[in-house]
Amino acid sequence: MAAGVALGLAVVLVLWERGIDLGPLEAWIAAHPVAGGVVYVLVLAAAVVVMPLSSLPFVPLASRLYGFELTSAMNLAGWWAGALIAFQIARFGRRYLERLVSLAALDRLERRVPPDIGFWGIVVLLMVFPTDVASFALGLLRNLSFRRFALGSFAGIAPFSFVWAYAGGQLQAGDFVGFAIIGVAIVAAIVVVRRLWSRVARPPPPGG
Repeated sequence: MAAGVALGLAVVLVLWERGIDLGPLEAWIAAHPVAGGVVYVLVLAAAVVVMPLSSLPFVPLASRLYGFELTSAMNLAGWWAGALIAFQIARFGRRYLERLVSLAALDRLERRVPPDIGFWGIVVLLMVFPTDVASFALGLLRNLSFRRFALGSFAGIAPFSFVWAYAGGQLQAGDFVGFAIIGVAIVAAIVVVRRLWSRVARPPPPGG
């Protein structure tokens, strides 16, 4: 996941530094702000369900056009909706997962997740693993209710929704150093929390 975040940051910086002409898109959104917001949320949700996609390059544009508060809310709505859809796909259509995600990766994560995972366990998983992978994997747990997943995923996604909106605002303001620092901090936090989670989730030795 850290590598994926770093790659997303690099793509955002390259696109921004090259000054890709987004004038027509911005003009359309300015003329249709509600429709533009709906499209943005749908793109974020689709990026969760269709794993090869990344929605990070769109966040700075949204931050510039909608501001920090509204972009944070749309980030949360889009990524959370995508997580709920991914959970339901895994719950009711495992055979379709082969078209969306590596089942080997899901199986590895599923073996490490306790079947009675609680609210805070879901929060941690959504914070340290890609939202799509964690949502698909948790959807395979038959004992996990949709309501518990919905609440836990909301809490796990919310911090990144605000942080990425703020980072996007820094980038659109021309503060590349601030944007890079936030990105590095996010990657470092993911690595640290994931290592701590791995130690806690590690099965006890035989006879222990």
